[in-house]
Amino acid sequence: MMPIRESLILFAMALCHASFGQLDAEFESANEAYENGQFELALTRYESILATHRHFESEFNAGNAAFKLGEWGKARLHYERAKLLDDAQEDLQANLALLETKIVDRITIIPKLGLSSWLSSWIGPGRLMGWIWWSLLWWSASWGLWAFRWKRESRDSRNTLGFLALASLLLGILGLACAQESDAQMESPRQLVIMSDRVDVTSSPSESGTVLFQLHEGTRARILDRTSEWSEIELDNGNVGWIVLSATEDV
Repeated sequence: MMPIRESLILFAMALCHASFGQLDAEFESANEAYENGQFELALTRYESILATHRHFESEFNAGNAAFKLGEWGKARLHYERAKLLDDAQEDLQANLALLETKIVDRITIIPKLGLSSWLSSWIGPGRLMGWIWWSLLWWSASWGLWAFRWKRESRDSRNTLGFLALASLLLGILGLACAQESDAQMESPRQLVIMSDRVDVTSSPSESGTVLFQLHEGTRARILDRTSEWSEIELDNGNVGWIVLSATEDV
C-alpha cells in the first residue's frame, strides 16, 4: 500500500495538472473567439479566467479585446493589471501608448524624485517574478557552494566557500523579502481607473464639495485615501481630489 504522504503528494500534483490543463483549455477558447472577431465573447472568457487566476496573457488579451470594443476603461484596467505582473513587455507598453491616444484626458507626468520613488522602481508589483528568480538563483548557488565546501580539504578554501555560501543565502533571503513586498503591493490596490464616461472630482468626499475638475473613461490615478463611497486620488500631474467609488475600479 502506498504511504499516506506519497498519496497526498501525488493527489496534489494531479490537482495542479488538472488546474493548469483547464486553464489552457479556457485560454485557448478565449483566443479562438478573439481570432474569429468575437471580441465581446473573448473578453467574457478572459475575465472568467481572471476571476480565479492571476495570468498575464489573459490580462493582456482582455485589454486587447476591450480596446477592439472601444471600451477604454476596461482596456486600461486590464493593461494596468497586466503591467503589475510584468511591466517589461514591449507589446504592453506599445498598446498602452496607443490607448493613451484614445483617452480624452491629457495628463502631463511630473517625475517624482526621492527614496520612495527609487524603491518603487525596484520593488514594484511588476518586479515580482524577477525577485522570485533572483531568490532561486542565490539559494541554488548557496546550496552548491555548501556542497562543494565539504569536498575541499584546505581549511582556507572551506572558510572562503562557507562565507560565499552564507552571502548567497542572505541574498536569496533579501530577494524573498522583496518578492513578498511586490506581492503585497499587488494585493493592496494603489491605483484605480475611471470607468464612467465622465465624472466630477471634488474637494471633499461629498456631492456638496466643490468640483475641481472632471475626468473621463480610461484615466488612471493613484489612491491616497478611501471612505466607504469615495476615493481620494492623485494624478500624474499632481492634481488631487475626491472621486465617487461607483465610477471607478481598482487596478
